[in-house]
Amino acid sequence: MSKSEATLPKYRQVKDYVLLQIENNELGEDGRIPSESEFSKLLDVSSITVRKALTELVNEGVIYRVRGRGSFVSNRASMPADKAPHYVTLIISGKDMNDSSYMQIIKGIQSYLSQQDCKLIIEFVENDFEQERELVLKLTLTETRGLLIYSADPDAAKAYLNELRKKRMPFVMLDRSPPGYPADSVTCNNHDGAYEAVQYLIAQGYTRIGFAAYDFHLSTEADRYNGYRHALSDAGLAPSPDIMFLRKALDYSEMASLIRRGELTALFCANDRRALEAIDRLSMLGVRIPDQLSVMGFDDFEGSKFAKVPLSTVKQYFENLGYEGAKLLFDSGKDDIPLGYKKILLSTDLVIRDSVREK
Repeated sequence: MSKSEATLPKYRQVKDYVLLQIENNELGEDGRIPSESEFSKLLDVSSITVRKALTELVNEGVIYRVRGRGSFVSNRASMPADKAPHYVTLIISGKDMNDSSYMQIIKGIQSYLSQQDCKLIIEFVENDFEQERELVLKLTLTETRGLLIYSADPDAAKAYLNELRKKRMPFVMLDRSPPGYPADSVTCNNHDGAYEAVQYLIAQGYTRIGFAAYDFHLSTEADRYNGYRHALSDAGLAPSPDIMFLRKALDYSEMASLIRRGELTALFCANDRRALEAIDRLSMLGVRIPDQLSVMGFDDFEGSKFAKVPLSTVKQYFENLGYEGAKLLFDSGKDDIPLGYKKILLSTDLVIRDSVREK
């Protein structure tokens, strides 16, 4: 360490170290920053010193934090340090904090905010609605520009959304929204994506097509279910209640029996998580995928193409979801944008892999 470096406050040394790593491309965009304990050991400083340095870098928009996951390099690292931009807060309430779709949403939001001299604060909630509600209400007391909300239970969220409106806090619902409740929202075209998937199965000659929900209370799954039903109806097929599985817990032994009797030949699942689970559980019971049952998912998670049977699915573009959500949040505050609630539907694409057998 040089004499000039030794005279710097220790937190500045930590800060300069991070900036140098970014400048030398040793930490790329969205690259993870070492934890406080890792920095403490690496640079022989206290965790309090590290925390102060990282907090300044967050405030300057150089890095961003994801609760429960750590700190990451922002795509705005080149922004002058003397600028103190406003920020937007993203609330994600979910089950799997390592879900790649969340990171794609975050990347899309960052992509738009980087054009607006604005930074992103991320709050993760472990699928606990009460914690989600308390967090949102606390955020109304902050100076955040607005909220992007990925809710675990949008229907129950109506109460706190009313509070946000009373306090004039802008918000946009991402992916799912409260049924029957007017609100700015961005989601994919769930109905038409499901319709196209089921229409494809019908075109392959399948007539005994089941539906498997995952969280049927969500508006996204209800829309996908309606797309499934409408595709069957338009093809002159009547949906059978015996092969519609709308509960969270599925009886895979009973499903396997239906498959062996030829009463269920294809299964459209409300999301990839359910589809991959079905493939795994049914395979353990001796069902051959896709020879005895073709399976179709929805989402196209990163791991879906690498499953034991690569999954056919409806692809939605999570990065676009984040980008359009952030854009809508900003547009809603502009004087030249007409008032009124806006619902943006994003396109989907059908992806055919090995889990569907062509007849």
